[in-house]
Amino acid sequence: MARRRGRRVLLVLLAALPVPVATSTPALAQGQLRIIGGTGASTQQEPWMVALGSRSVYGDYRSGQFCGGTLVSPTKVVTAAHCLYDESTMRPANRPDLRVIVGRSDLSTSAGSEVPVSQVWIDPDYSMRSNMWDVAVLTLAVPQPGRAVLPLVDQGATAPYQPGTAATVYGWGDTRGNGQYPMTLHSVQVPMIADSTCARDYPDGAFRASSMVCAGDQSRGGRDACQGDSGGPLVVAGRLVGLVSWGTGCAEAGHPGVYTRVAAMADAVRGQL
Repeated sequence: MARRRGRRVLLVLLAALPVPVATSTPALAQGQLRIIGGTGASTQQEPWMVALGSRSVYGDYRSGQFCGGTLVSPTKVVTAAHCLYDESTMRPANRPDLRVIVGRSDLSTSAGSEVPVSQVWIDPDYSMRSNMWDVAVLTLAVPQPGRAVLPLVDQGATAPYQPGTAATVYGWGDTRGNGQYPMTLHSVQVPMIADSTCARDYPDGAFRASSMVCAGDQSRGGRDACQGDSGGPLVVAGRLVGLVSWGTGCAEAGHPGVYTRVAAMADAVRGQL
């Protein structure tokens, strides 16, 4: 994820990438690979799950995937703002071949389609330094009217964020926390964590409940999103409640994943739909 993971001051943008074109591709482990602690998933079961790709930057390997996103209308995809930034310049990235990959569970195939993006909206309050208001909306150049979408959580909703609530996160990111990227989509169920607990795990104001929420196995670790999962959905009861944003390490005890709290900006996002 351009989120995860490394020192927060680096802004987690280490994220998003599997591997740029000029470098070697990451080695894959033997056997089934999964989002850390999770299992295989499919865009047939979750047709609203999409990948962001840029072949000019990340090459043809894994369809150029570098982040995840969620189809919330036939023409709109919600993702993390930091996915659209360049960590070296701290400015929006120039990716003229940015595509939204729909209907492709296995990134090594040509299933589904790679849809051009006609417009990018980034929350005007987004801060790359603080990770606040980490949300963006992409407009598809080609509508997807036959594909199911995932509804947004309501503005100001609190019930989905109650500690212990079961949530599910999806992505094509690192499955071991050491640069091993799968070809296929995976998911893992993670419990919501109390804001007070997350604030202790990320002190000095790094965690801000006004626009963030934590989820994961806080005491033991082992279940989490990781690099390459940035922008992907955190889902509760069939609604988009969070976006993979940042964290320290992957699946570490005492360092749960930090997600964009979609309920804090749902009205602003709906204004772009």
